[in-house]
Amino acid sequence: MPTTKKLFFIFALLSLISTSIYSQEIGKIFNKIEADELYGPVLESRTITSEKLKSIIIYSTDKVMFRLENNQISILGDTRNLLYSNSKFIVTNQLFHMYSKSKVIELLNIGKSEIVVLENRKEVFSITVGDYTLEMSNPCPPNCD
Repeated sequence: MPTTKKLFFIFALLSLISTSIYSQEIGKIFNKIEADELYGPVLESRTITSEKLKSIIIYSTDKVMFRLENNQISILGDTRNLLYSNSKFIVTNQLFHMYSKSKVIELLNIGKSEIVVLENRKEVFSITVGDYTLEMSNPCPPNCD
């Protein structure tokens, strides 16, 4: 293979790999029983209505980040822009749990419940709607892209 064709092939392959890496969805949906078995009991939780969450995440394109601490909820959009907080929010490098917006919407659709439960477990943050739980978020920071 001539050098130009090799370079083009390598460039095309790298482009394909990087596209598939960056387009991966963040989060996995489990049934509630399986999530409890895998991640343990809920230690802290706060509810929000499905309609309220839908109206909040509409302002984000790809990612949604959640933080639940001391019964206070904060939700950020794509570039850590504040979408919602029920407390005094201080912009810092606080740890948030990032999911793909598409996975949150999928959870809302299959959960078919008016109530969304944001949950802190021993090691993880999860979101439960009806009989389904979204888990496997990315911590932001450091994984904010």
